[in-house]
Amino acid sequence: MYSKQQKETALKLFKETQSVSEIVRILGYPTRKNLYNWIYEEKNPPSKRKEYPIVNNSSKHPRNPSLKVKLDAIHRCFELGENIKYVSEDIGYSRVSIYQWRKRYLKEGMLGLMNTKNIIPGTLVEGSIINNDTSSDDIKQLKAQLQDMQMEIDILKETINVLKKDPGIDQRALCNREKAVIIDALKNKYSLPLLLRKM
Repeated sequence: MYSKQQKETALKLFKETQSVSEIVRILGYPTRKNLYNWIYEEKNPPSKRKEYPIVNNSSKHPRNPSLKVKLDAIHRCFELGENIKYVSEDIGYSRVSIYQWRKRYLKEGMLGLMNTKNIIPGTLVEGSIINNDTSSDDIKQLKAQLQDMQMEIDILKETINVLKKDPGIDQRALCNREKAVIIDALKNKYSLPLLLRKM
């Protein structure tokens, strides 16, 4: 258990450094998890926290949650910084599920989170109509286009982040060494042949 003064010191130092690792290195306390919780508590005091209804694991609790539930959980955990354990208990789905939803969301966007098994042809799903004429080939083609566009976005982001280039940089003007750095940064997300073809 840490004293109030230790907590205040760590939070004050975080405001200056904006680095959790640096604080733990300098002070020797707290754990990274504790510090993240303190930062969250400071940014979201109980009076300002949004109350979410507690979902019970009952017969009304679907095995495959809706897109809204998944997006809300991802938003709370990875954008607002809420503790994943608490969010998991709150919505009634495991922490593993939340991590899987995020992984699918990062890889395929909202399409990856949709429960396509339960989609009834001709119904409205997130602003698009899936009708009887839509073939699996069309869906595969759309997914491929979506993945291709996402790869281009990721390559541009890495060009800006890794190489500190201007947003308007022409990728054809990059030297081979710079291209190799970008490919290395994205090789865990995309296959090497795809990246090489793109670059």
